[in-house]
Amino acid sequence: MGGFSHKSICASTLVREILNLFPALLLLVSLIVPHAAAQTNVVIAGVSIPIPPGMNRTTDQRIEMTVPGFKGGQKAYQGGVDPNEVITFYQKRMPLDGWNPYASLVTGGGLLVYTRNNQSVLIMVEESNGETTLAIMVGTTNP
Repeated sequence: MGGFSHKSICASTLVREILNLFPALLLLVSLIVPHAAAQTNVVIAGVSIPIPPGMNRTTDQRIEMTVPGFKGGQKAYQGGVDPNEVITFYQKRMPLDGWNPYASLVTGGGLLVYTRNNQSVLIMVEESNGETTLAIMVGTTNP
């Protein structure tokens, strides 16, 4: 029994020391790993779409689009985020949410199209005067 209590004391001491060091470890990790602002999701035409950090909703910009076989809602955003970072955000994030890449045209911004079941998402990114504009259109495709 003497050996058992000695191991218990060592184990409890080790756990206590780890718990005492935990806040310092968290601080160290937070300094090493850069923080990214939390992404948000927005619902467009009943579909949840991620919005990259740094992009803010515009209220004065109206975007209309009519394409045969596509109808739905749209929202627009602006921000100081590099357009290539916005494109990369969607190229990485959309497949994680079950979206399949359908088409893309990427040149310093661009157009990405994703599909999932009978839904389509068009993501247009462009830069003008140092501001990046993001337009997202979501809708349902005809079978």
